[in-house]
Amino acid sequence: MPTIKTDLEMRLFSALKRIACYQSPDYMERHAERDWGCSADEAIPMAYENVLEEANRAIKGIRQPRK
Repeated sequence: MPTIKTDLEMRLFSALKRIACYQSPDYMERHAERDWGCSADEAIPMAYENVLEEANRAIKGIRQPRK
């Protein structure tokens, strides 16, 4: 099993762990009203925005290596 060696790897790993814990769209369709007080049509796009924000925070300040 690979190990985490750098701060960057830890940051990316942490972001992926948080994203992996997000609720599935099926769950959100059934429970959005109860859990967040909005319809699934509103909750699912908001969750998608949260995933994008989580990913953007993880890669902020990282430059692509030159070839």
